[in-house]
Amino acid sequence: MSSSVLESVKAHPYLFANLPILAAVILLPRLAPNRDYRQAAVFSGLACLPCSLAEITSATYWRPELLGGMRCGVEDMIFTYTVGASAWLMAALWRHESCTVGTRSFGSAFQRLTPWALTVTVAYIGLWLAGMNCVTATLVCSAGLLLFLLRRRPSLWRLALTGLVSFTPIYMLEETVQFAAWPNYLAYWNSEGIWGTLVLGIPLGEIAWAVIFGAACPVVIASVLDIAFEARTSAESIQPSPA
Repeated sequence: MSSSVLESVKAHPYLFANLPILAAVILLPRLAPNRDYRQAAVFSGLACLPCSLAEITSATYWRPELLGGMRCGVEDMIFTYTVGASAWLMAALWRHESCTVGTRSFGSAFQRLTPWALTVTVAYIGLWLAGMNCVTATLVCSAGLLLFLLRRRPSLWRLALTGLVSFTPIYMLEETVQFAAWPNYLAYWNSEGIWGTLVLGIPLGEIAWAVIFGAACPVVIASVLDIAFEARTSAESIQPSPA
């Protein structure tokens, strides 16, 4: 590997630290026999992609080095896809064999998701424009959506709890490994802000976000895809899953 390539890898930890995780969330689901479980992971990653635009509002929390010097880039899309897919994969792993998608297609699922996404986005922008820190606004809006969906379908509380206790430590472990491999990575966070305070070597905002996201994301996906975790009959198991 040439010195110029090595320098590029060192200079862009946000990109290169997440590429192995992207490969894992693309390849590992192929090992699962249940197609609905795999397709839900893909949908979860895709559904999170628009969240990459939130990078535009995060300057007071962190300022990563992006390709081309942009405020929102491919790094954000890679990150949002990987966390979306991995949150679902970990939360639903305990019942992956009985995971059944009820929604006919991804298109209808996105239609169901759109009103909730727009409401959360408007609320987030309003809080941010009112002066609330981007991390705090994210936590408030995400927690609000989670509570709303759990009230509609209380049986999903187990999925939320499983997502929280599985995603949070795995995400913290990933961050720890990344910071060890790229010591300059931590410099992207604003250490003077409350959410930039280090806890176990990780910015507090990252931990708080992982807790809420790990719980909320799987519940959102299960709601929009109308997912059930029930044993399938032999007749149901041979029916093709929706695209």
